[in-house]
Amino acid sequence: MHDRRLFRQLRDPGRTGSERLLGELESDIMEIVWDHGRVSVRQVLEILNAGRPGAAAYTTVLTVMQRLAEKGLLGRERVGNTDHYAARQSREAFFAESSGQIVRALVEDFGDIAIAQFLAEIERVDPARLRRLRARAGLEGADDAAE
Repeated sequence: MHDRRLFRQLRDPGRTGSERLLGELESDIMEIVWDHGRVSVRQVLEILNAGRPGAAAYTTVLTVMQRLAEKGLLGRERVGNTDHYAARQSREAFFAESSGQIVRALVEDFGDIAIAQFLAEIERVDPARLRRLRARAGLEGADDAAE
């Protein structure tokens, strides 16, 4: 069985985007890094505190960024006395990898029920969008081959 916290996070209607996959502060930090590229903890702290009602502490942001680096989401490079961090993968690559892990976990944990739900959702997708998604997934011509 997989970590049930992830399934709870996915079901929380108050969470969207990367917040469904990461903690709130982790998500906010990753969004800043994805938007700004290579950044220091101080730069992240300034951006973070400019957009929040309560100020985050430097040590809190530092700890979260170090943990994101330990998880492999951020790379760290020391320049002089300052550590600079950058995302190890793009936002899109992170979502693609995470989505794949979630789908595999759902199928592993719930089997045919999960697959049936995926199929039901696919039936609701606009045909033009579905063609674009099939191409993106490398399934172009899969319908032709099956016929």
